[in-house]
Amino acid sequence: FRVVSVTDIPERQLKAYHLLHETSRAQHFHVDSADTNNVFSVIFKTLPSDSSGVAHVLEHLSLCGSKKYPVRDPFFLMLKRSLNTYMNAWTYPDATVFPFATQNAEDFKNLLGLYLDTTFFPLLRELDFRQEGHRLEPVDLKDREGTTLGLKGVVYNEMKGVYADSSRVFSKELQSALYPSGTYQHSSGGDPLHIPQLSYNSLRAFHSKYYHPSNARFFTYGDLPLEEHLQF
Repeated sequence: FRVVSVTDIPERQLKAYHLLHETSRAQHFHVDSADTNNVFSVIFKTLPSDSSGVAHVLEHLSLCGSKKYPVRDPFFLMLKRSLNTYMNAWTYPDATVFPFATQNAEDFKNLLGLYLDTTFFPLLRELDFRQEGHRLEPVDLKDREGTTLGLKGVVYNEMKGVYADSSRVFSKELQSALYPSGTYQHSSGGDPLHIPQLSYNSLRAFHSKYYHPSNARFFTYGDLPLEEHLQF
């Protein structure tokens, strides 16, 4: 890593570091503080070209098992087992963010290993894509013939709820009107009318394009040594 800048923030008793990894071109921002609640986040610039919800579905799918943690939903298992004070993942119109916080140093290392592996080396199984994205299944599960099919999916159902809120729809339409070209015209979370158009191969291609260290920003905060973060 090469230190790009060091900034003192005396009014908050903080020191901020900006570092660049010369090989991968990844950037790391660290805020040194006496706060024992240590924070980590990896942020990817993700620019969807449609409203299929590819960034949102990928956010969900990344947390469904990885190369080092090939179990179902390791993220939710750690929610119950770790000492975290915060764990989440967010999809923005132009970025996807994976943050966590904890006051325990060993827990920090465990969560850091989980987050890095699930984002950079997710399994991206097609079965998980069908569960998290969209699928057809019988409307009545007791119907053995399965004659009436309906669309289901975690993200699909979530966004149906979002689009049932008139204020959320207004906000999305306002954003599209203000930015009629480029990524901001689309719904990064996914429009229920367009989510079924998302293909499994398109999702894998989106991960290959955007989930790379050169397209990532790493952020750490707290009293744990910066050197330990960089060694990890």
